Amino acid sequence: MKYSIFFLLYVILIVQVNGQTATTSVSQKYDVVVSFGSMCCGTASDNFLKDYIKKFNSKNKITVKGNLLAGCGREGEFKILFTLSNLKEAKKATLTKPLGKLIDDQNKKNKTSNASSGPISIAYDVPLSKLENCRETLANWKL
Repeated sequence: MKYSIFFLLYVILIVQVNGQTATTSVSQKYDVVVSFGSMCCGTASDNFLKDYIKKFNSKNKITVKGNLLAGCGREGEFKILFTLSNLKEAKKATLTKPLGKLIDDQNKKNKTSNASSGPISIAYDVPLSKLENCRETLANWKL
């Protein structure tokens, strides 16, 4: 009887710890994810995005940093992840609204200059669970 009570308490403790872990990982999300895909021969350059973020940081006197998540495919696919929780809603909009058009323009430019570079896409409010197909660990994205 004494051991069954300890066993029951142990099981309850394990279930609670596992429940907290699952809740924590599900709630983590990235505000903006820019994905660099591949078609045949590698990905497009991220230099246009680096330039955009550098100019945004300089103009607004703030620091937006990204994380690099690589190993998302067989041909060098990668993602740049941004968490913008330190920005006010107006600054978030100032950053994200032009970004969609910038990526569309870059895709058009890439098609004319290098048709074999892969597409670039943008997604918003992406949970961590949607990024599980990438094999590498997060690293600081160098501007």
